[in-house]
Amino acid sequence: GAAVRLVLEEIGYGCIGGVVAGLTAALVIRFCVPRRLVEASWLQVVPAAAAVLAYGLAVWMGGSGFIAAFVGGAVFGILRRELGGGVTFFLEEAGSFLGAATFVLFGAVMLVPVLDGLTADVVLYSVLSLTVVRMVPVALAMLGSAARRPTVAFLGWFGPRGLASIVFAVILADEADLVHESVLLDTVFLTIALSVLLHGLTASSLATRYAAWFAAHPPDAEPSFEAVPAPEQRPPGWAVRLRGRREDAEDSAART
Repeated sequence: GAAVRLVLEEIGYGCIGGVVAGLTAALVIRFCVPRRLVEASWLQVVPAAAAVLAYGLAVWMGGSGFIAAFVGGAVFGILRRELGGGVTFFLEEAGSFLGAATFVLFGAVMLVPVLDGLTADVVLYSVLSLTVVRMVPVALAMLGSAARRPTVAFLGWFGPRGLASIVFAVILADEADLVHESVLLDTVFLTIALSVLLHGLTASSLATRYAAWFAAHPPDAEPSFEAVPAPEQRPPGWAVRLRGRREDAEDSAART
């Protein structure tokens, strides 16, 4: 009963905090942008503040701040629609920077002690975590999708363990008091390191091989998972602006 209540509180309060923060930020954008009440550069602060608000509200109520941030981002993205232009530019850039900084600190602080005291059990489970533990559930989840074997294998292999695993490890180290906590942390950290190394080394070559296989096996030949068109991906605001500046520069050079 206590475990069920804990899970429900983490998810429930997390969702409440996310909805409140995302709704608030979207209303600010939708109210201020048409009336030009806020400079475009300051609009960048709104989604960043919403993320902090979502996390803070959820933790204060006893829920998961990470679920709140995720839900808040989804609510904000749905409600703001196209108003406000590229209001997430600062958030995207800050996220990329903090993500890179996290990996640098991970390699410098957390990984070195693990490598000094490696055990066979930790190595074995880390390898299994990136292969069997990851790929078998993906294959089971894809049953009935009509996906072909190369697609299932590709999706199963490229499941990087990164920032989310680091966050869970920090929560484990900060809040849990388990007998074998050091073994768990060593396994998590080694799994992340192997993921960075192996997925990074194989990304280009396997993506090229999968693209060649896909080109050689037209999806229209038979009903399959691969025959379903992928949804259109909207580029981030900074990419659109960069492309526009490049096109303007090319037009200017052509006229000159």
